[in-house]
Amino acid sequence: MVRASSSGSRNSVISDGARLVNWFNSLTPITKLLLCSVLTCTLSVSLRIVPGHYMGLHWPGIWNGFQIWRLLTGFLTSHVSLNEAIMLAALYYYSTDLESQEFGGRTADYAWFVLFSMIAMGSVSWITNTTFLYHGVFMALLTLWCLHRQQLIVNFFMGIKMPAQYLPYATMLLWYLLKKGNLFSVLDMIYGFGAAHLYYYLSVDLPLQGSPNYIPTPQLVYRFFGEPQRVYDNAASTGAALGNNSNRHPGGGHYWGTRGRTLG
Repeated sequence: MVRASSSGSRNSVISDGARLVNWFNSLTPITKLLLCSVLTCTLSVSLRIVPGHYMGLHWPGIWNGFQIWRLLTGFLTSHVSLNEAIMLAALYYYSTDLESQEFGGRTADYAWFVLFSMIAMGSVSWITNTTFLYHGVFMALLTLWCLHRQQLIVNFFMGIKMPAQYLPYATMLLWYLLKKGNLFSVLDMIYGFGAAHLYYYLSVDLPLQGSPNYIPTPQLVYRFFGEPQRVYDNAASTGAALGNNSNRHPGGGHYWGTRGRTLG
């Protein structure tokens, strides 16, 4: 009886491990890359494997010391806390939903959105000397998710319900309050918010009005992540196809707006 119980316990552990592996393998490619990168960078700093000051977006170090890794680690390094864990879980949700819905079958295009957001944030971060922009990446994903679901009713902090279009503002306000009114604590979020709006305007709004897509996905990105499964005739139809997703309900066309989604 003891032997059978022990064997059953081992099988249970193996089964849990297999479920974890299956979950990890089921992640969409860019979301998986983001999660692994954030966890690797954050734990490396938290465990003191790498000094934190080597990870930030420090431009003198990039230009003069050729520390090019900062161009990525500055956007992927967080710190260990309950609030950051909640934010990482939310990033997983919004990124997975975007990659499987609006960018379904277009991994390279989603990778380009993330890269474009990083470039946009990095290009203005020097103004305020903002060296860590992970919260900005999260806000860019959240903002684009909301732009495609503006009238969807979502649940926020303590069960507050609101249209998705107001969720980025509420999130930044909550973070501002959690940081005791420190304006610099939300600057990277403001950058991410602006980057997502710029991407949406240039790649969705303008093409829907008949203008070209001014920020098409570079061929180099396609070489890394593959061509889209569905190829559109031109940049304008690409923007139109992406824009049309904003009129359909997420989750494969099933209406779940009244149920809402919870941030944290």
